[in-house]
Amino acid sequence: MMYPRLLLPLAALLLVIFQTSVLNIFFMGRLNVEISLILVIYAGFRMNVLMGALLSFLLGFFLDCTMGTISGVFTLVYICIFFISVLVSMRVYTEQLHLIIGFSFLCSIFEGLMIVSIYKIIYDANLLGSIVQVFLPQALMVSLLSPLFFKLFNFFEVSFHDGNPQPAK
Repeated sequence: MMYPRLLLPLAALLLVIFQTSVLNIFFMGRLNVEISLILVIYAGFRMNVLMGALLSFLLGFFLDCTMGTISGVFTLVYICIFFISVLVSMRVYTEQLHLIIGFSFLCSIFEGLMIVSIYKIIYDANLLGSIVQVFLPQALMVSLLSPLFFKLFNFFEVSFHDGNPQPAK
């Protein structure tokens, strides 16, 4: 069925808007819940490489457009995390709950380290202190929510494929 592929850019845009506006209001700007990062990891574990890379690119691009950071930071980070997720999915059984939680935590920390590194390179800004204050709570939130969102994304994937789930790679 071709419709889910046509709806992918719109769904990615709506997810980023929801993440950057509604969730930001809900948590009063203190905590950023990155559902898009969980979706990138899910795409690396479950989707084919072309569709997953396209989804990761779109999520990163839309996040770059809405966040006002250095252009291309989230696009680069999300593409890297997607391909790391693909490599991990080839080596291990990706249905295990502890793997999903641990890998999501590591990917969130990796995202924070990449952002801090890019800011250090471009602006010579030392943001290492924000790792503990900002990125660690965010990583804990992402890792705790990832099993729930994996089930939710799997539900949507099954719905789009007429009740036939795509097997894990």
